[in-house]
Amino acid sequence: PDRRGDDLATPDYEQPMQDDLLWVYEGLTNYLGFVLTARSGLLTNDQDRDDLALTAARLDHLPGRTWRNLQDTADAAPQLYFAPQAWYSWRRGTDFYDEDTLNWLWVDVIIRQQSKGAKSIDDFCHLFHGAPSTGPVLKTYTFDDVVNTLNQVVAYDWRGFWNERLTNHGPGAPLGGIEGSGWKLVYDETPSEMEKNAESKGTDASNSIGLELHDDGRIVDTIEGMPAAVAGIGPGMKLIAVNGRRYSPEVLKDALKAGKHSTEPLELLVENTEYFKTYKLDYHDGERYPHLVRDESKPDLLSEIYKAK
Repeated sequence: PDRRGDDLATPDYEQPMQDDLLWVYEGLTNYLGFVLTARSGLLTNDQDRDDLALTAARLDHLPGRTWRNLQDTADAAPQLYFAPQAWYSWRRGTDFYDEDTLNWLWVDVIIRQQSKGAKSIDDFCHLFHGAPSTGPVLKTYTFDDVVNTLNQVVAYDWRGFWNERLTNHGPGAPLGGIEGSGWKLVYDETPSEMEKNAESKGTDASNSIGLELHDDGRIVDTIEGMPAAVAGIGPGMKLIAVNGRRYSPEVLKDALKAGKHSTEPLELLVENTEYFKTYKLDYHDGERYPHLVRDESKPDLLSEIYKAK
């Protein structure tokens, strides 16, 4: 059967679709893609964890959640799908994909904890997407259907869980699934293999000074509340020089590293249309790249999730 949110199923093209339940339709699919990538061996466990760390870090530095909750990203999907990269951190985008990777991981962890390892998200999927086997058919679902099916797997306040996940304003990303699975999000100065691949078309200093830019210096976005945005730098500007040296990704990274051992501000010469200005950032924490590390005080449920069937 084709499982589709009740308000997403319309009898004809004249009836507008409503997308309240995209956190299931797309979010659960995104989580299953993350799980199956590891189970199938397309990525190693280390690579899949590093990919999860990148997702968690990006969502953990998302000031837009202070005014736009996750449910609203689903409701606004028709507009957000075509929104530009500029101002993403303040506007938010189609976060019902990536953020619900974290949320459904949390669900998986709760199921495993409550059932003492006897059940998992797989059991939910068997009930929700499985039997009875039929020919092609559209089978819709509501919020209540999701909650009731989860309760068939393990009894829990699933309604309260999802209401909180969909309507909260942070602070920070929903890391309960990562932490409950026996891992912690940390930052260091060494980019992971997945980070290096993600940076193939630009430079990501979002976790340090809150700056994302193309290799030619064009600024894609700045993260509100972090040093670059606080100084006055914004999307559409162009980074010309760092501490008096012509900008390149390597020059910026070298300056971030050197700043850990200096009290001098980081100086960024920025072009804004036909104007040039030097911005001074009081930043001395070096490069910051996300990773997951084991929390030995908890069972390693994430590795259990990754095990092939």
